Amino acid sequence: MILKRFSLLIGLLLTSLVIFSQVEEPVQPDAKKKGEKEKLPFKERLVFGGDLGLSFGSITYIKLAPEVGYRVTDRLTPGLGPIYIYENYKHYDLKTSTYGGKVVLSFTVLRGSDFGGNFNLGNVMLHGENEVINVEPVYYSYTGQYVFGDRLWIDNLLLGGGLSQSLGGRAAVSIFLLWDVTQNPYSPYNNPILKFGFYF
Repeated sequence: MILKRFSLLIGLLLTSLVIFSQVEEPVQPDAKKKGEKEKLPFKERLVFGGDLGLSFGSITYIKLAPEVGYRVTDRLTPGLGPIYIYENYKHYDLKTSTYGGKVVLSFTVLRGSDFGGNFNLGNVMLHGENEVINVEPVYYSYTGQYVFGDRLWIDNLLLGGGLSQSLGGRAAVSIFLLWDVTQNPYSPYNNPILKFGFYF
């Protein structure tokens, strides 16, 4: 089931690359041929970024989730990347790591420029992520203690939307409100999920 869903999302991403590869390219003003479109080099279409989560105290939580994307058009950006989460619950003497990978897809519904420069909050976006991660489930044992079970692979489908604000040049910051629609009992997320990201 996990591989089927992951394969489906990869297939959709590849299909979107084919479908949208000739859409919304800026036209060169001094093009030699009428209608000739400017072709951006591959490296200028790449987008790097991801999200970072940090929390310290009685619970230490560290999340590293870099990603690399490919800007198919001005509005559509698929991408992928690894995930690593470290958690330490000091009061229960529990430490665990979660690792895996994700495929992401962002689509800009409305650009700030679509409002004639009067929309200062940035771009309104739809966003989806499919994660396949390895977790160590925690159980409450008959001895009255929390114990770890055998590691297992799960997938989480996160869907939602948010805003992306340019910081100048290629840099941007985003905030998304996502919902884990898979509702796996071993998911590390509680709905709703607030995600901050940085991209350049």
